[in-house]
Amino acid sequence: MMNDYMDYFNYISNLNAMPNNSQMINPNQMQTQAQNIVQNQMNSQTNTKGLAEPYEGFTRGNMFDNLYYEYKNYRSQELNPKNDKEYAKLLVQMYGFAAHDLGLYLDVNPNDTNAIRQRAEYIRMYNEALAQYENNYGPITQNSTMLEATPWAWDTKKWPWEGTK
Repeated sequence: MMNDYMDYFNYISNLNAMPNNSQMINPNQMQTQAQNIVQNQMNSQTNTKGLAEPYEGFTRGNMFDNLYYEYKNYRSQELNPKNDKEYAKLLVQMYGFAAHDLGLYLDVNPNDTNAIRQRAEYIRMYNEALAQYENNYGPITQNSTMLEATPWAWDTKKWPWEGTK
């Protein structure tokens, strides 16, 4: 029985290596072997060799090099901020995504110390980028500490679709 995507992926990837019917193994044994392989891959990927840089992970939607497979000739969109505000917003999104993706990984691998440390670093970088963005351009969400003052300042600046004029 397969419990997750990685079990299924490993099963499909190893179809050619499957023994013939006279050598069939117990499905539970096969599942355990697949889980061990996945666990070893996941544990080894949290070092800097297996983990993408935040920008690359953000543009392709996956921080893990060994879990990312390009579709045919697809290439991730290159993000080119046009001004300082767009660059600051990109940093917030990029570090937020990196921390979130590692958090999802840690849901399945809660004892991976390297991933925990890396996620903490991305959260620190996210908080710095968020503070810098909000100090320069105003609150980004209604959870911002900038909105604790009177008067309520959520809608005092122009919305992105209103333009900059």
